[in-house]
Amino acid sequence: MRAERCVLRVHGRSATGEASVLREGYAEISPTGNDEAFGGHQWLYFPEQEYGDARRIIVAAIDSAGCERVVLNGFSNGAAFVAKLFCRGETFAGRLVGVVIDDPVPDAAVLACKPAPRIRAALYWTGALDDVGIDCAEIDFTCEGGRLIGVDAYADALGVTIQPSAFDEHQWYRDADELEAWLEVGRAS
Repeated sequence: MRAERCVLRVHGRSATGEASVLREGYAEISPTGNDEAFGGHQWLYFPEQEYGDARRIIVAAIDSAGCERVVLNGFSNGAAFVAKLFCRGETFAGRLVGVVIDDPVPDAAVLACKPAPRIRAALYWTGALDDVGIDCAEIDFTCEGGRLIGVDAYADALGVTIQPSAFDEHQWYRDADELEAWLEVGRAS
């Protein structure tokens, strides 16, 4: 499947990728994470070698679909990885227009955040994961830095305002307005 505009879905821990789908005006691409976890997969984005492996999966998905405008939509563990990509200044050769970070594991991956100019970011939050200072190993979370930093510190590091999710439970908000708006779906190429 090839499409100029793409939403790249980055699943949470214990999930897996899905078949690509052509929507009205864009492709939805869902690759599988780089590490097995709980009968599915996760995105392991630290240490550096794992980050590189996970990033290569995203690049391959973008390249294989021919995407020219991309919005990353990550959930939970995938959202934490998407946030790290954003904070590392990733643009995917100028193709990234924004990231939607949905109910992330609020970890240290965003500290010292230096996003690339003109890349947009949105943070959606259900409140289900906010345990500031909790040791990630104790709650069996994958998180960089070993402890949760809390959503307020996370949002501050990202430079964004926390937006309430459409859900109260830890569930993926797959219809965030930014996805189509940032891709300019409905506008001529």
